[in-house]
Amino acid sequence: MPAGHAGEDLRLRPTHAYGGHPVSYESHLLPAERIAELLEQAELAVTARLVEPNAAGSGRRTGGQPICALT
Repeated sequence: MPAGHAGEDLRLRPTHAYGGHPVSYESHLLPAERIAELLEQAELAVTARLVEPNAAGSGRRTGGQPICALT
């Protein structure tokens, strides 16, 4: 079951990880619908979707984007 944060084509570039450790990477957040399309194009069956909004004050820097799980 793939799961992660979905977003409206957001690109995040964090500079610090948990504990203040320096990091250097990019994270691309795609809309939940686009993630489902890509899985279907790869001939994987999407049998269920759960998309829930971020909890207020969760501390995540996703711009209030939902969390997405596909099975």
